[in-house]
Amino acid sequence: MSIFFDRIFKFFYKYISYSFAIVFFSLLGAFFGAFYAYFFGSALIPDFTAVNHPEVVLVFVIATLFAALGHSVEFGVLAPLGYQGLRPDTKKLNKTLRPNETIRHKDILELESILNSIIDFPKENMFAALRYASLVFISVSITHIIYKHPFYELALIFIGWLAAVFVYGGFSYIISDYFTGAKRVEIKKILAYRDVTIHKNHGIMSLKGKFIFLLILILLSLSVLAVFISFENASLVKISAFITMTFFEAVILIFMFFQSINLTLEQINESANSLASGGRGALPILSIDKEFIQFAENFEKATREVGRIRENLQELVEAKTSELRNSLETVEHLKKQQDGDYFLTSLLIKPLSLNKTLGTNVKTDFFIKQKKTFTFHGRENEIGGDICITRTVSLRGKEYTFFLNADAMGKSLQGAGGVLVLGAAVQSILERSLAVQSVKLLYAERWIKNAYQELHHIFESFDCSMLVSMVMGLIDDETGLVYYVNAEHPWSVLFRNEKAEFIKNNSELRKLGTPVKENALEIATLQLQPGDILVLGSDGRDDIEFVTGADLRKINHDEELFLHHVESGKGDLKSIYHSILETGELTDDLSLMRISFKEHQSLPPRSIRKESYELMRKARSNIKENLLEEAKENLIEANKINPENQEILRALLRLLVRMKDYTQASEKFNAYIEEFPGDTDLIYLASFTYKQTKEYGKAIDMGERIRLRNPGHLSNLLRLVQLYLLVGNLPKAEKTLGLASFLTADSKRVESFKTQIEDLRKKVLD
Repeated sequence: MSIFFDRIFKFFYKYISYSFAIVFFSLLGAFFGAFYAYFFGSALIPDFTAVNHPEVVLVFVIATLFAALGHSVEFGVLAPLGYQGLRPDTKKLNKTLRPNETIRHKDILELESILNSIIDFPKENMFAALRYASLVFISVSITHIIYKHPFYELALIFIGWLAAVFVYGGFSYIISDYFTGAKRVEIKKILAYRDVTIHKNHGIMSLKGKFIFLLILILLSLSVLAVFISFENASLVKISAFITMTFFEAVILIFMFFQSINLTLEQINESANSLASGGRGALPILSIDKEFIQFAENFEKATREVGRIRENLQELVEAKTSELRNSLETVEHLKKQQDGDYFLTSLLIKPLSLNKTLGTNVKTDFFIKQKKTFTFHGRENEIGGDICITRTVSLRGKEYTFFLNADAMGKSLQGAGGVLVLGAAVQSILERSLAVQSVKLLYAERWIKNAYQELHHIFESFDCSMLVSMVMGLIDDETGLVYYVNAEHPWSVLFRNEKAEFIKNNSELRKLGTPVKENALEIATLQLQPGDILVLGSDGRDDIEFVTGADLRKINHDEELFLHHVESGKGDLKSIYHSILETGELTDDLSLMRISFKEHQSLPPRSIRKESYELMRKARSNIKENLLEEAKENLIEANKINPENQEILRALLRLLVRMKDYTQASEKFNAYIEEFPGDTDLIYLASFTYKQTKEYGKAIDMGERIRLRNPGHLSNLLRLVQLYLLVGNLPKAEKTLGLASFLTADSKRVESFKTQIEDLRKKVLD
């Protein structure tokens, strides 16, 4: 259909004129309107026929032909004869827009004038249609009145004329809009190339208005058809002719309406692709509908902005590159300064985290992998909040292995700051233990208590802004007895006979720096056997991110997974580390410490010899028969035969206390406690014995060791109150009594001690 119309248009354009080529199609609207008016009048007026109204019909036909002729002459049908048209703008169009002649040489003002005339052409054509339609109606009305036909018929004719005018005018506008589109685009391209704004004017009918016109046209056609059928004045031939005519008219208008939209959208697509490909993106839009013109104006603004950006793109890129380069240099400078701070901090920490054990029975090793790595002067280093320290300490003539595994709160530099403070404080405590004689005389429990309190007070001064979890303790190098405290650190692991298990305790200690109750400290003990391995580690051992195919992070929450790593690594730190990496990725600092006791030694069997066994059996029989002296002699003899047997020594000491031979019992307690410091029951018995021999200092030391191991031991606390009263230490007696009062309901006994304290205080004051 488009090709057929284009050929007709080009024919009239070539041989007559540009404006008449458009008006020719508009005249179809005139005849369609005339048919509407005639069919509408003949349907409503029964006597309206060529026979009954010959004058009216004749004038109607003549006026319609005259209107068509006038419309044609006005818009250049006589151009071949030299008459280009009635209107000035029409004359200008017909003179300028000639077939096979270019308009590229025209100046901008002339091209803009031609463009405006073409944009106004649909409007002017529609107004001309209205004028000539009015001429027809006036001619018919005068004739109708002259020949004295009824006035109601004239009213019905007026209604039919309105329908005809609607069809004629709308048809002329849409036809003109469609056929002027190509020339509008041509001129707009020329102006756009000359960088002239081309989207200034739009038609009087918008896209929405055209759609409403088509919708009303269809409804009007249906209405006329309904009138035909209702009044039963039309034959089947007339109805068929009306339907055919309406269908033909609707098809033409709908085709041109949607074809215009389709071509406009294609233009928009081409312009957008051109802009995206680096072109100018000019949009000489075909449509003159208000909606598309507004879009074209905004699109032109966008293309101009894009063009401006492209023109200045090199400068912008260089400016941004310079800014980024300067920012990067600043960041690199700051990064270098930060790495320098990291490096200096790591240098300070290294001499604090040392493995300086000298014993042969206890061997220590540790592995530290900090999360934060940095490069300084080409060397890669680490910094973080984990630390391990081991060292040999001598107390009361015995060698102990000090160990500490700690994790300071915070990442990178914050954690390193905590480690630096902790490491310096611990090294100070260790150096003091080597130099100060009074410290060397402390029992292991007292030494750990003092060390913990000192460290805690240091971190408490930071007002909870620097907290540290840790496991700290001493190991008796000879016996393998472990004294330790755990301050909110992950449980240590005992690897014994190829099986790993946690060493759990009921400690209420919180991290260093956390406010705690004075009586919250409890020192736990653990007896190691030859071949045992202790594995200590920070929470980095558990904070593992599993490697999964999904985007979601999955962090390990199973603490017992670490037992599997210890068993699979056979207690070796590097093997444990690789086992952890096979499971997932580290998300925190990791520190591991390995402590082994007589790993490659085996204790000789300590079976009781036949003689000592027989003497033990006799002693037990003697005790049952209350022959205590004979039992004592048998046990002393058994001890001489097998002096290393703990069972014999325990039985002998208990018997001596039972016999109230406190002097001999005191002498043997001194050696026994040094050899078997883990026997808490016998230490309690030793405290009682020393009290009886008036060795109050020793008795108090034994009682304090028990209190550190078991703060809830009521009998021990009450005995300590008695001992402090005996030596006149009222503050200690009062404080210890206060702790005991929380554990007993025996108010009479507590009141009795309070009375003794008050009496002693009065004597001192007197």
